[in-house]
Amino acid sequence: MKEDIEESVTGLAYTDNMSISWKVVDYHPDDSHLALVNESNESFLRAVSAISEFTKDLSDVAPGLSHEIARLDLKLNLVLDLVSQLVYKQLDIPDICRVTVTSGEVMWGADNVPPPNKMIFVQLYIQHGTPKPLCFYGQVVTSVDDFASGKARVNFVGLSGPVQQWLDKLIFRHHRREVAFKKAANSDAKKES
Repeated sequence: MKEDIEESVTGLAYTDNMSISWKVVDYHPDDSHLALVNESNESFLRAVSAISEFTKDLSDVAPGLSHEIARLDLKLNLVLDLVSQLVYKQLDIPDICRVTVTSGEVMWGADNVPPPNKMIFVQLYIQHGTPKPLCFYGQVVTSVDDFASGKARVNFVGLSGPVQQWLDKLIFRHHRREVAFKKAANSDAKKES
């Protein structure tokens, strides 16, 4: 039912359990407002990328230094997790649902989804443990049948070129990790056979 949204995706996609909220807006955002939203999103996506890139392959680094960097990374992640848990308890973060993000749209299933053909403002908590959402305007392109079954499909509206590039990098990075995870799982399954 709601989980089969992923089946209709073509191209690279990032699917995960995320918090998402939306509200219908009765206007089309002007260029100056979109510029502010894009500036915030670009900064956020750059920070998410920097956090992810810090933990990449350390094979070029001396073994002792590599071990120390990995140890510091674990400590930093623990502190971030603890702080984010405290902040999440203080904020009104929406419930989690299965969300798929592609280069051009976002899809999810829930009990309450936006009606077709509406302009909406969306807050998507795309980075686990970070109480800052990716915010964007979107045009609801959900079919009437999908809406009735609790599915939403929303096209991005007004993403700037840099935001689109950073979003595409995030999607690709998550896709690459998913492929590596599946490959490792298949390898482990073959070893057990």
